[in-house]
Amino acid sequence: MPSETKADVDLDPDSTCGSMWEEDVTQALKELDERCEEEEADFSGMSSQDEGDADCFPEIQASPPPSPFLSAILAAFQPVAYDNEEDAWRCHVNQMLSDTDGSSAVYTFHVFSRLFQNIQKKFGSITHSSVRFLGERLQRMGNQFLSSLEVMTSRSQCPTVLLDAETLVSCGLLETLKFSVLELQEHLDTYNAKREAAEHWLENCRKTFGDKDSSQRPNTHAEELELCRRLYKLHFQLLLLFQAYCKLISRVDTIKREAEVTNMSEELTILESCLKEAETGNDGQEDVCMSDAAQTNTETAIQSLIESLRARDFSSALSQVKIFRSLWPDDIFGNETDDAVQTLLHIYFRHQTLGQTGCLAVVGPSRDLSQASTRLMELNLQIREALSQAQACQTHTTMVSTGL
Repeated sequence: MPSETKADVDLDPDSTCGSMWEEDVTQALKELDERCEEEEADFSGMSSQDEGDADCFPEIQASPPPSPFLSAILAAFQPVAYDNEEDAWRCHVNQMLSDTDGSSAVYTFHVFSRLFQNIQKKFGSITHSSVRFLGERLQRMGNQFLSSLEVMTSRSQCPTVLLDAETLVSCGLLETLKFSVLELQEHLDTYNAKREAAEHWLENCRKTFGDKDSSQRPNTHAEELELCRRLYKLHFQLLLLFQAYCKLISRVDTIKREAEVTNMSEELTILESCLKEAETGNDGQEDVCMSDAAQTNTETAIQSLIESLRARDFSSALSQVKIFRSLWPDDIFGNETDDAVQTLLHIYFRHQTLGQTGCLAVVGPSRDLSQASTRLMELNLQIREALSQAQACQTHTTMVSTGL
């Protein structure tokens, strides 16, 4: 086989060699698909209806045979890595504007999920810092902010969405995604402005009045109330961003019922559950029995992972991912900050759907998103009511500048 077809060769996708490589891969996938059809009795794809342990991950004995092209295909589904998650998202938005075949749109869920996790961390930091600054008179409102934060961080996780570009286009999702991405970007810009306003006010309050426990601190009720106003606007704006993403997930969720779509959501959900259970029971033990051959290249590494999943050795699969990340950092196995469970779900889905289109999986608390959204709205209304009452009771006449 020509060296251009090897997955570890860095090809320029715009070059002639890159085009030849893509044609070779396409032809190989076509041949693989034909072989799978001819040998359907031996290599019938595993579905969520297959027999197996109802409480655990079903057997993978009927999974497609390993392919030397799988690592290249997985790499093609890996978005470009950025040091800053927001930079990655903004780059993705720009690429989406000219996307006609879904090749950029298919990354949307992965890129936004990473961005939202980053937002949640910073959101938690400023909320805790602001509540610590509040005096006794506003502690009840501070507790409401903490309740809102708890829901946003523990019950508002972005589900994993796996699908191919052709399915995305054929189901009419491309234009929906383009509109949704622009809507999300608008909410994100507004959120960043609200965050900067809250951070700036808190920073100036600290510099001017010191910490809450300072014995020299004067009466800062008016300043604390303004901080609460800004923090409320921040919480409400993040709620709008979250609701916009919930709406997008709801739209994607509807295509699972279309006849031409193979829904692998249940299958991947079972796998995720088994992997998380194994991860919890691992107790930090990293020892794994693995042949040297598995560490030869990414193709053999992927085959080793699939075999571990086939044998239901989920702990071994998780440990292997960490080993492969050290061998091939920032490659198809991700990096040390990435969730190993998500990496395995990604690899398994691409392996099972190799040479196919029309497959989709939505894994995670998609139903709980609406419940979390409703609860966040309730908490925001409570905070707004508390703010109104605090303003009505305020006796200070000093005008608080909001232009700091």
